[in-house]
Amino acid sequence: MSHVSWIVFAVASVALLAVPGRSALLVMAYALGHGKKTAFATVIGVTLGNLVAIGVALATLWLMLQISPVAYDYAIWFGSAYIVYVAVRTWRTPVAGGLIADNDNLPEEKPLRVIAHCCRETVRNTRNTLFLVALLPQFMTAGEAFLPHAREFATTFALLSVATTLTYALAAGKIREFLRKHPKRRGITRASGTVLIAAGTVTAGYRKIAA
Repeated sequence: MSHVSWIVFAVASVALLAVPGRSALLVMAYALGHGKKTAFATVIGVTLGNLVAIGVALATLWLMLQISPVAYDYAIWFGSAYIVYVAVRTWRTPVAGGLIADNDNLPEEKPLRVIAHCCRETVRNTRNTLFLVALLPQFMTAGEAFLPHAREFATTFALLSVATTLTYALAAGKIREFLRKHPKRRGITRASGTVLIAAGTVTAGYRKIAA
C-alpha cells in the first residue's frame, strides 16, 4: 500500500472513529461514572470490538476477491458512493442529545466485564463494519497480496481506535461540556462528514488515476 493510500485510509478512519457515537459515549460514561481508572479497560474493549469489525470487513473483501473479481470492481465504485452517502448523513446529523451524566447507571465495574461490555456494544454498531466494507476495496485490487495489506489495515485501524478511545476516556469531562453546546456539536459532525466526503472523492479519483 502506497503512502498516499495509507494516509487517505487513516484520515477516513479517524473521521469515522472520532464521531461521538455509541462507543464513545459509553467510554465517557464509564470515565465520568467510575473515574479514569476504567480508561484501560474501555480502550481494550472498544479496540477489540473495532478489530472484530475490520476482521469481518476483511473477510468479506477476501470472499469477494475469491468469488468474482468482476463484481469486486463494481463494489469499489459502490463503496465510494456509500462513503459519500455516510458522509452526508454524518454532516446533517447532530450528536445525540441527552449526553452523559456523572451518575449514569453502568452495569459493570470489574475490568474484564467493562472490556466485554465495551466490546459488545462496539460490535453491535454495524455502521463501522459497513463503512469498512465500503472503504477497504478502495485500496486493494484483484491480484495483490491480501495478507500484507490486511495486516496494515487492521494494525492502523486498531492504533487509531486506541488513540481516539483514550482521548474520550481521559478528557471525558471536557468533551462532555464541549458536546453540550449545540453549535459545536454540529461542528464536530460536519467536520467529520466533510473529511469523509473528501475521502470518498479522493479514493475514487486516486483509483482512476492509478488505473
